[in-house]
Amino acid sequence: MSDPSPYWEITKLTIGEEVPGVTFSVFIGDGVDAVENGYYFDLQRFVDDQPDEQNVRNCTDSYCVVNESGGVHYGGLKGVSLLSDLLTLSFNEEAVEVLGLPSSIVPLAIAPSVDLDGLRAGLQRVLTYGNPQKFPRLNLG
Repeated sequence: MSDPSPYWEITKLTIGEEVPGVTFSVFIGDGVDAVENGYYFDLQRFVDDQPDEQNVRNCTDSYCVVNESGGVHYGGLKGVSLLSDLLTLSFNEEAVEVLGLPSSIVPLAIAPSVDLDGLRAGLQRVLTYGNPQKFPRLNLG
């Protein structure tokens, strides 16, 4: 069985507080203009150590995935695997529908210029936030 072909290539990586004091983000995109004219995933979490009661009531008590289709989904990743040249995201069926994805498995090539250590640390920080039942299986090498 061969690995699936990459859906697109990560050439832009931005990690840090997207909204200062509120959200931390790992933004991966296919170019500097990915937001306006390309593909991207913006993986976000609140900066607070734990979600508050309102987040728990609203089911927004985990990381959030946003993409270029305007989709927003909390939780939704079943697994994440990082190799030196490939990031594979495995989504549950609800996330696939909400985010308008072509498949539940989304392989993304990684350009040589991308900071793998930064990507690894950022993914770890975002995807282990909040409700442990929504944490994906992580294989970040």
